[in-house]
Amino acid sequence: MKKLKKMMLLLAISLSVYIIFLITNQNKITYLALGDSLTYGQDNYGGKAYGYTLFLNDYFNSHHQKTLFIDQYAKKNHNIRGIQNDILSDKTVIVDNHKYNLKRLLQEANIITMSIGLNDIIYEYSLNNKYALSAYEEDRIIKSITEEYKKLLDEISIYNSKPIFIVGYSTRNKYASLLEKLNNSYKIISKNYNNIFIDVDKILNSDIYFDEINSIFPNYKGYEKIANTIIDKYENLNNR
Repeated sequence: MKKLKKMMLLLAISLSVYIIFLITNQNKITYLALGDSLTYGQDNYGGKAYGYTLFLNDYFNSHHQKTLFIDQYAKKNHNIRGIQNDILSDKTVIVDNHKYNLKRLLQEANIITMSIGLNDIIYEYSLNNKYALSAYEEDRIIKSITEEYKKLLDEISIYNSKPIFIVGYSTRNKYASLLEKLNNSYKIISKNYNNIFIDVDKILNSDIYFDEINSIFPNYKGYEKIANTIIDKYENLNNR
């Protein structure tokens, strides 16, 4: 009888701990930001602005008990292969004295946002050293970039099955034609991979979202609008 009571007590304690764990964790969220200078939140002058990832982090912190926000994989000079290498090497980061591996973060993330491909465009453009590229040259560049991009998505899909929020680029700059083609390719690929494409060119359709007319990077209002668009789509996705 004593053994039975002891077992019942242990079972009750274990059940209580499990219930407490569920209650305290149901409102926690892990937000992983991957990408280049747009994810980083670069401003028009090469510095760091209040980017869309910071607006998103603010939102999640105000709507959840706790947010684990990881943006250390967003770098100004990152290209597609850079993120691939981060995943393949299972690159680690330290957040609040805790060590996290990228593969684990991909598995556990509630939301992933990614902007990538701009540096690939800039690099390819610089190699040609021309004021304008032919349509054939542009198509060759886009084909090469999108092939690498799909390899990256395939690698991410090994660890994560949730839709990724893919943030496109403004075309108000000298890379306009290439970036327009890249955006269009990303739209199609996003549908095929069940990801969500954020059409920055469409939503930032006014000069008020940029400090300069030909800027690649938005200003405070522009980054805020990108974040609000992601939030709306994220909430719709989770309220289905």
